[in-house]
Amino acid sequence: MKFYSSILFCALSLSATEWIQPPERSSKGYLVPVPDYNPLFPRDHGAHFGYGLEWWYWVGHLETEDGGKEYGFQSTVFRVAGNPTETNEQAKSTPFGNQQLFLAHAALSDRKDQSYLHTERVFREGWQASASRESLDFKVGGIEASMEGNREEIQLTTRYPDGGKLQLSLIPVKPLVQFGDRGLSRKGDEAASVSWYWSYTRLQAQGTLFHRGEKQEVKGIAWMDHEISSSQLGEGLAGWDWTCMQLEDGSEVKAYRLRKNDGTSDRWSAVYWIDPKGGIEQVYADQFSWEEEGEWTSPVTKLSYPTRVRITATHPQKGKQIYRLHPLLENQEFYGNQADNAYWEGACEVMDSERQIIGRAYLELAGYGGGLGARLN
Repeated sequence: MKFYSSILFCALSLSATEWIQPPERSSKGYLVPVPDYNPLFPRDHGAHFGYGLEWWYWVGHLETEDGGKEYGFQSTVFRVAGNPTETNEQAKSTPFGNQQLFLAHAALSDRKDQSYLHTERVFREGWQASASRESLDFKVGGIEASMEGNREEIQLTTRYPDGGKLQLSLIPVKPLVQFGDRGLSRKGDEAASVSWYWSYTRLQAQGTLFHRGEKQEVKGIAWMDHEISSSQLGEGLAGWDWTCMQLEDGSEVKAYRLRKNDGTSDRWSAVYWIDPKGGIEQVYADQFSWEEEGEWTSPVTKLSYPTRVRITATHPQKGKQIYRLHPLLENQEFYGNQADNAYWEGACEVMDSERQIIGRAYLELAGYGGGLGARLN
């Protein structure tokens, strides 16, 4: 399918909050995403080196061809820019590029075995990390992704530390969605706390998983985000709780709360609905609640995460909607080279108010170890 000419824009209601004009650059000199930007694809699937922070993110639910095994997967590549004031000559003085740092986060959840495999790898731009500016085409450690020519089919390969490998072909079922008011997604009240945020909310996934010495043909659905920013979080925010749901009726829901230091939700927290035909509705923090119904405590980091969630939101057309998220396995904590940067990222099932299963989701719980304090802007 070809959707390059049919990107969907989600405009937020200005009655909920006022427009804040972002600056041209952040206080550290990084470019800041501009409003009303008309992205050009496939170029904008590639890297945006002038911006401080960028990531490409895939999560999904897979099952073997015989339906006997179920997996969840996460494959994320982060790009963090170096000092924007450094000259080209200074950058060339090092044997490897120091202007771009790349992080690869890979995880695999095995529902049958109730096991979770994860790894973080960090590279400077060079032999083991590279990303094209012209299209989706990068290799970062054990994660490789590419999109050939004008086809939107994505080839994604993820390697795991135990020698396993996941190879997937991902084909969009719906057009790419751009979230935000005038094309900008806000992460706080500060003017520079904005991002370009583009998503494929439903991808048909098919491929091969090499896991524990066994080759398995797998299929399922996936979600992809590509976000470009120069600010991690706005002032006074401790972290976020985020979910993407893919429901059995063909619709999707994205919901997140930006957590303030006092535990309350920031006003820029939001819920988005993408209907089966691609139509979008959205509400702000005053139209939904995010309630914690249960938590899990890590035996490794000792951090506690609210992994059982109830989201109650008022859909502009359909009224009150209730979604309950329960993890498919409890231990899906991702911790890498820095223990205080641990987060919980896991496969979940979605239930309605009557506790009937209506879909699958991924849930991300970040900032519970205090590791999000460093800010780019």
